[in-house]
Amino acid sequence: MMHIEEGDKRNFWADGLPAGLTVVRQFDKLVMVIWALALVAYAGCFLLLRNYNFDAYFLLSFIGVPFDLVGLVYIINRKNVASLVVTVILAVAGYFVTKSLMYILAIVYVFIGALGVACVVDSIQRLIFYDVVSHIRYVNVKERLTVKDRVIAFIFNVPPDLDTRNITISPKKLGNKFPWKDMGSTILLSLIVGMFFWIYLSLNPTFMQTGNISSDVPTFIFGVMLYVPVIVLPFTVFKSLDVKIGTNYRDFRLFNGALATIQRMAVPVFAALIFVLMAMNEQDPMQVLLFIGFSVIIILFVVILTSIIYYYAMEATTASDISKKWKIFIPVPLMMTLHKEDDTVKAEFPGTPVRDESDMSEISLTVRGKE
Repeated sequence: MMHIEEGDKRNFWADGLPAGLTVVRQFDKLVMVIWALALVAYAGCFLLLRNYNFDAYFLLSFIGVPFDLVGLVYIINRKNVASLVVTVILAVAGYFVTKSLMYILAIVYVFIGALGVACVVDSIQRLIFYDVVSHIRYVNVKERLTVKDRVIAFIFNVPPDLDTRNITISPKKLGNKFPWKDMGSTILLSLIVGMFFWIYLSLNPTFMQTGNISSDVPTFIFGVMLYVPVIVLPFTVFKSLDVKIGTNYRDFRLFNGALATIQRMAVPVFAALIFVLMAMNEQDPMQVLLFIGFSVIIILFVVILTSIIYYYAMEATTASDISKKWKIFIPVPLMMTLHKEDDTVKAEFPGTPVRDESDMSEISLTVRGKE
């Protein structure tokens, strides 16, 4: 929000969020801190153990452990002991059947890691929503755009000739019915993001060597795919709240803009994938296609699982908390009249919304006597 800053050393006009607008809870801060520290610790352990000639793909099998820690914190916070007991029972039973520690890791990824993914997604949504919307609101009226402004405008595909100040939300009614249509868009975005991983598989001859293909590989793919929803699902909050920029014709929806950007990027990425598959010499094409197919199955499984957790347990609360703060962000919509439209206003300015007089403050003028 544009506002006046006091003080000689400040700019007259400052661009920032109004006080009290944050929707980030203490639990969200805890989630992000634990996740970030766990990622740093994992990266350090990975580099350290690689110096001792540990297999890279064995170490990458543990890449999803940061989500396990977050999921465990969520279970403790909600006192959901049942899910923890079920995970332990299945992990122990699986180990006695398979005699493989990787099976235990996969079970933990499914029942605890997916919870962690949903928690991280929810925290990211609360952290970025008003910051993103604030940048978009003034992206086409600023004289100079920052790098962050340009990146956000690119991601959401904001047209340069659009008056972005007229941004609104229309929160949809969230019921018990699962939003399969919304999840379809999420799956499409996830498969597009998965293309980058498939290109890596195709171009990495070390990975495709027969000696390095072991039972660790499926767990490694599972761990990597846990990060796909973290890239894709944060955009769903813009669809849940139907964030749009009003125009005289068709409203511009931010979620559709982000979807168009990712789809546009998918065309050259898909072409590169096809080119790589055709140009492979030493790698076994069937082996590459096998792992691509396996990763597709895992992407679908992970996205559906985390979407179920997010939509049923977190979406309604997050959308409600954000919408309650909207009046702080934009107290009155852009270009509103005070009184109801008459025929003259309709003829000269069609489509002008009516401003509610309750939004106006009362002005009291008093004369203070000289003491």
